[in-house]
This record gives sequence, structure tokens and C-alpha cells, in this order.
Amino acid sequence: MNTKSASVKLDNVTKNYGAVTAVINLTLAIKAGELVTLLGPSGCGKTTMLRMIAGLEEVTSGSIQFNDLDVTDQSATYRNVAMVFQSYALFPHMSVLDNVSYGLSVSGFEKKKIKAKALAGLAMVGLTGYESRMPSELSGGQQQRVAVARAVVLEPEVLLFDEPLSNLDAKLRRHVREEIRQIQQELGLTAVYVTHDQEEAMAVSDKIVVMQRGEIAQAGSPSDLYQSPESAFIADFIGDANVIPCTTVSTDKNTAVISVDGVLINSTAAKTISTPLNLVVHPQNIRVSNEESTTSLAGKIQHAAFLGSHIEYEVKTEVATLFVIDNQMQSRYQKDDSVFAHLPKNKTSLVPA
Repeated sequence: MNTKSASVKLDNVTKNYGAVTAVINLTLAIKAGELVTLLGPSGCGKTTMLRMIAGLEEVTSGSIQFNDLDVTDQSATYRNVAMVFQSYALFPHMSVLDNVSYGLSVSGFEKKKIKAKALAGLAMVGLTGYESRMPSELSGGQQQRVAVARAVVLEPEVLLFDEPLSNLDAKLRRHVREEIRQIQQELGLTAVYVTHDQEEAMAVSDKIVVMQRGEIAQAGSPSDLYQSPESAFIADFIGDANVIPCTTVSTDKNTAVISVDGVLINSTAAKTISTPLNLVVHPQNIRVSNEESTTSLAGKIQHAAFLGSHIEYEVKTEVATLFVIDNQMQSRYQKDDSVFAHLPKNKTSLVPA
């Protein structure tokens, strides 16, 4: 564990921009050494929340604490934080080594130590030998790694990431996010990571905080949010789940038997069984075939897309249009084909409609 890493606590934090409230009475605790991702659609308040932790935005009400020390009124200059930006924010006229050294030099480090720390930071992100290159001579992924090195060498109490991978292509995003996660874990850094990409959030996070309209919709581990969503919004946002109207037949402690247009399914019961209810089914747990079964819904293919490793279907049924991911690809169906969508007998959950 990095002894400099700080726990972070937000207590009833609100941020107003005139008549607009961007963050509403938000309370969150982040453990030292934990990577927490703020996830949500554009305009949900996640970047505003990150900037308040950084000290770049003033808090309208509430408090922010690092290691139980109130930093609410401290500017970014006096908070021991570092940020990795979406745009990398490298100095184009400086070499890679000078970019990584810059924060150390303005922070008052001894000159003889600056170069050694900067070289160690570049080695950490796999860029030894790139010291004399200019940012324009690097790929997007290499520039992002320079930005990470520049932040990490400052040994911040809290490391902040503002959509750091959004400018990279899909393959490079996977590679760089793995590097970021590895560095964070090896150094025991407290990190707060902002993204709108749920796959990215699930790949890097100890805990995900899903935000909606300035509030926390649900917080938990990636598996908790994926397997046990508490609302239709979470179910749809995490994993593109199908949210299907249903009715309850019977309940028993943590399980329920529910009906989807007469098809009986076992499901993990919602915390509070209420009506109306929706059944949550992930797209890879639905099977499409030409044969009817006791758990199938008749439908018609509305859309089919071959994506190499899998096929994506949209199947219109009487109760809902289902999104299906077929990883087996034993059969291929075309638009307007009549099929049966087979719901799983379990691997489902319930949320209030």
C-alpha cells in the first residue's frame, strides 16, 4: 500500500451552477488504495464531482475530506492530487522527459532527484528509451502513458482520471486500461476514474458509482451491479440487459417465480416485491432457435449483425423487443425470420418497473 494514498469522503456534497444543480446531496466514501469509477451518461454530474475532488470546482454545500482532513475550501494547489486528462495535456514543445519532469520541478523537488524520478516513471509505463522524443512523435497510447507517468511521479494522495481513454481506438483502449489498473494496484494508489463506457468501468474498478441526474443511482462492485441491479436504469446501463414486463406468481425468501406472457421463470427476488415488476435478462443468456420450448417467446428477427466473435439480434415479441447476443453461432437468422427466443430458467433478476 502506498502510505501517501488517502481515503476520500464526500458528505452531502451539492454543486449548483446558478439555477442548475449538477450534483445533489452526494455522499460517498472511497478507501485508501481503492479505484472507484464514476459512471454515467453525459450530463449526470460525474465530471463535476471529479473536479470538486480535485479542487477545480468549488462546493456549493457539503464537505470533502482526505484522510478525515477537511479540504473543502482548499484549492487544487493545496491538495495533493494529480489528474490525467482526456486530451493528455502534454506540452508539445517539451520532450517526453521534460513533460514528466515538469510537475516535479514546479513542486520544488531537488534537481538531482527530478531526472531519476522521471526516468523511473517512464520505466513504470514501459517507455524507457523514449525520453528525448517529442509528443508529436508518439502514438496516442504512448502519449497517454506519458500523461500517466507525469501524474504518478508526483506521488499524489489521490489520482484522478477524466475519461482518459476516449481518444484511443478500441484495441488500444483495452491495452492501456490494463496498464492503468496494473500501475494503480502495484502502487496502491487511491484513484477516481470517470468514464461513460460501462465495459471500461467494469474492467478497471474496485467499485463503480453509477450516476443519474446528479445523484448516485447505485454503487457497488462490478459483479454486484451486473448481477443485482436495483433499477431498470442500472440494468440497462450495465450490460445492455433486457428489461421485460412480468408478473409475480409466487415468492420464497430470495427467489420468485414470475410469468412473462405465460412463460414461468425462476428469478432472484427484488429487495421489495412490488408491482409492477420487470424481469432483467442479459442478452447472452437468451437463445434463439426455430424450436419452441416451455420457456420460449415467439418472435421475429428485426435486425441481425454479424460481428465476428458473435451475432447480435433484435427479436420482436408480443411483450418486448429483445436484444440477443449469440456467441455459439450454430445457426444464422436473417431479418424477418420467425424464431423462438428462449429465456433462461434462472440467471435473471427483478427490478421495480
